[in-house]
Formats: sequence, structure tokens, C-alpha cells
Amino acid sequence: SNYYFFTPEPFSWDDYLKKTSSTAAPPSCFKQSRVPPSNDFKAGMKLEARDPRNSNSVCIATVMGMVGTRLRLRLDGSDNTNDFWRLVDSNEIQPIGTCERSGDMLQPPLEKNTVVSEIDRKLGRSLDV
Repeated sequence: SNYYFFTPEPFSWDDYLKKTSSTAAPPSCFKQSRVPPSNDFKAGMKLEARDPRNSNSVCIATVMGMVGTRLRLRLDGSDNTNDFWRLVDSNEIQPIGTCERSGDMLQPPLEKNTVVSEIDRKLGRSLDV
């Protein structure tokens, strides 16, 4: 039996850019530090974070996990389906108290597991689910 091995051509950026009529982003576009920042965060720590669904809104978030210089964050009161990632040096996260010091509005945490129906509201009670 004969075996044939396919060896792809080495990838060439120049050829690819020509073929796709594309332009490479110049090095001046990239602002990352040559030395990655250290990640001193730990799971469970609280911080203020821009809401990924509404960048005008700053919310309370909890660090759920870390991978390298990335943080997995969860807005307090939400569940893991809304977790999002930010780099440790992102301008979308800040220490607690930053909103208060700068006079910005901090959104309170979402109420967990509380559903209020119109009837219950009229009766003045809420239903926990």
C-alpha cells in the first residue's frame, strides 16, 4: 500500500494579502505592552465594570476566574450565561469606589431570583422562583 502525505505550502502573508486585496494593520496600531501585565486578581474579588450590553452603564462585578491576563467577570445578580472576559489592563474595569469618587452612576446589582407579577405587585408581594 502506498501512503501519500500532503504537505501544505508554507503560509505567506504577502501572498494572502494580495489574494484577498487586504492591508495589514501596521505595528503602530497595536498598543499592547511588550511585557504582559501581571494578574493579581483572585476569584471572588469585587470591582466596577462597564456592562458589556450597555457601555454607558457601570455595574458591580465579581471575578469568577482567570486565564493568563484575562478575567472572567459576572455582573452581580446575573448568572453564568452573561459572564464576559476582560484583560487585567482594560479601561472597562476599575476599583470599587471609582464611580463614587468621580461622581459617576453605579448601577445597583440585579435582583436575584425575584419575579413580581402585576397581580402580586397590586397585592404587595413578590414571588421568589
